[in-house]
Amino acid sequence: MIEMKKILFLVLPLVIMAISCKPKQMLTPVDNDEIVEEVVDVDTPTDAEPDDEIQYNEFGMPILLEYTPTMIDLGEVVRGEKKALAFQYKNISKEIVEIEVVTACSCTETDYTVTKMNPGESGQINLLFDSTSKEKSETIDVDIILKNTDPKNGYPIVDRIQFKYDLITEDR
Repeated sequence: MIEMKKILFLVLPLVIMAISCKPKQMLTPVDNDEIVEEVVDVDTPTDAEPDDEIQYNEFGMPILLEYTPTMIDLGEVVRGEKKALAFQYKNISKEIVEIEVVTACSCTETDYTVTKMNPGESGQINLLFDSTSKEKSETIDVDIILKNTDPKNGYPIVDRIQFKYDLITEDR
């Protein structure tokens, strides 16, 4: 039994790493008319009033930060090559915004502004992509999870930026 736990302990992180680098399925917009009004989530604050001035994206998430660009095309990347990228962002809301965490594939290191940002302030997300372990061309999702919550449901706001590359291998 102890051997089985050791194997599970060693294999589980490898499975999680392998899954995290696969292309993610894109979300589809939700039609708000289809939402059932009677469902109550016990974790949702009932005193939260939606702000009519908040802009929402096609997935119904509040837009607090504007990213420039939202997608970077690295073009051809030779396997083993490392590429540095940067995404600028600006707080376009009327509230203080703070990033909780920026996540990406295990092939990508992240570095980002960790201070609270007042309306109008800007920051930058720096990435270092290492193509050494890559087998094919891909689009990589970079998720930005904010400490700010959606006033409609109380959940953290999640943004997404992306980069893509065309992998060049020696087999080409």
